[in-house]
Amino acid sequence: MTFTNVQVPMFLKSKRNCFLLVLIGIISLCVVFQWNIQDKSKNIDFLLSDVRRKLASIEFSTEPACEPKRKIGFLKMHKCASTTLQNVFFRYAHINDLNVILPLKRWNYLGSPDLFSIKLVEETPWHHLGYDIMALHTRWDHNSIKQALSGDPAFVTIVREPAELFESLYGYYNFQNFFKNLTFFSFLDKLEDGGFVKKNDRFMGKIGKNQMLFDLGFPVKYFDNEEKVKKFVEEVKNNFHLVMVTDKMDESIVLLKHLLCWDYKDLVILKLNARAESKKKKLSPAQTEKLRKWLKADNFLYLTFREVFDKKVEEFGYEKMEEEKQKLSTIRNQIMEECLSGKKDLTGDSLIKAMR
Repeated sequence: MTFTNVQVPMFLKSKRNCFLLVLIGIISLCVVFQWNIQDKSKNIDFLLSDVRRKLASIEFSTEPACEPKRKIGFLKMHKCASTTLQNVFFRYAHINDLNVILPLKRWNYLGSPDLFSIKLVEETPWHHLGYDIMALHTRWDHNSIKQALSGDPAFVTIVREPAELFESLYGYYNFQNFFKNLTFFSFLDKLEDGGFVKKNDRFMGKIGKNQMLFDLGFPVKYFDNEEKVKKFVEEVKNNFHLVMVTDKMDESIVLLKHLLCWDYKDLVILKLNARAESKKKKLSPAQTEKLRKWLKADNFLYLTFREVFDKKVEEFGYEKMEEEKQKLSTIRNQIMEECLSGKKDLTGDSLIKAMR
């Protein structure tokens, strides 16, 4: 089968504010909202502390003609830098007093391998408050998530080159044990072995082949059905306002900013949950093509949305995009210098040390 020198205002006023910015990001990853949500209907003080409000009220330039979006549905796609983006959405919700969709258990998942359903959160004590933001791992069901958020949400997700994504999955979930002690490269050698049935199985029933389509809710049994894949991808194009691209993160953040009409301060990102380059397997061109062929449905999805993304950048304007990227770069460098003493590595113990 084939598938055809910006001057940026200083917005961090003190080291304490710097510390809080990082702290809010880390707290969001633990999904602390579900332990702290209070019942607004009982007139319990639900406001953030004054010092947190200072972070929320910092002045920063943005286009004044639009209204910030407060309803967002974000599909947290596996191994697509989605934890970093989840941090952005949770921090925004925390500062702006918004409600997020959260389960009672399993913190970062709702559904999967089953599709998302509003029934998954109906028994939570905060369900009657309603929801503003969805940013968890799930198997996407567009109508159900739209119903859960209500109003007029912006729908966003992110894609990644599928061979790179699968290599990342293989190491992160230790597929070597799942595939009977096969190293990643041994697995590639077995892809053309007709007797190797387990290559199509899913770890924990939810991690494996064509992961992006799986996360989007596409049925596994139709992975090889070209017509159904194309029809589904067209539906995704109609349902999502923005599909970002992992290896074009700065451009993605710029487009996201203008879609949501947020300030730059809202889109400060710290790279989280990322592997060191030395841990990544280097594939030859032949190995990459072999893996893409096996992941042909996900590859079609990626190529489709890479084309859509590139067109959005063109329509936005290349010169304007470079100006916006420069602003983002300036802000990012400022935060690294003022909050983290210039530390670039934000993984593991280094982030904790930077906060002390």
